[in-house]
Amino acid sequence: MRDISRVIETDASLTLKLLRVANSPLYAIRSEVNTVHQAIINLGLNRLTNIVLGVSIFSKFLLASQQVSPKVIERFWFHSSCTGMVAKSLSIKLNRFFKEYEFIGGLLHEIGKLAMIQFDGPKYMEVIKLIENEHYDDITAEKKIFEISHCEVGEAIAKLWKLPKEMSDVIGFHHTPSQSEKFTDLVATVRLADLLTELWDAGFYEGLSMAELSETDAWKILLNHTPELDAMDLEAFTFELEQDFKNSTLFLSLISS
Repeated sequence: MRDISRVIETDASLTLKLLRVANSPLYAIRSEVNTVHQAIINLGLNRLTNIVLGVSIFSKFLLASQQVSPKVIERFWFHSSCTGMVAKSLSIKLNRFFKEYEFIGGLLHEIGKLAMIQFDGPKYMEVIKLIENEHYDDITAEKKIFEISHCEVGEAIAKLWKLPKEMSDVIGFHHTPSQSEKFTDLVATVRLADLLTELWDAGFYEGLSMAELSETDAWKILLNHTPELDAMDLEAFTFELEQDFKNSTLFLSLISS
């Protein structure tokens, strides 16, 4: 563990952001964490590894493109952070534990969109116009303009960066969770969180015609493996999401400064 600590500590900016997150209310650690080694002990190696990965990628893409309005980028990251926070709350509610992949997967699930914006911001604004003005869904609009979807772009990036298969599946299959062979429940959890953020008007140009959540593939997959979902008061749960949105704002402030 000390070798891992030393590697992380060679990046002062990453270390600072990691310690900010570790000491934040997001993880409710009782004693103050002052070193990366302490963070590993308190958070666990798997959780810390995923946090480091998420923070690193977030920082890399934070200012993704100067070709589009900063409000578009801010909306993207708020949606992504909200999805991660809601996925985390949802997994706790359902007593499912995904080693922080649900949070980091939620944070990065639409990284393909950000890559497309970075590649050609004005062209992606054409996608947004189709969604807003002609009621396209995001994938159909992307394929019309780019001839490829953000899921395909994101999955290619995940493979290029050699991200864990769990994250690759979330990024590539969050619209179609059943296509994930090994991590269907994880992908479905992130997808359900994604849909819940849409309900709370914290989406990012998905162009959804919002169906009843209980009719979505994500819900059916989770219900099949987690029967207690059927007894869950989803309406009450959605009202609890306000704290997740506050935590999203906190998380963004911790790692963007």
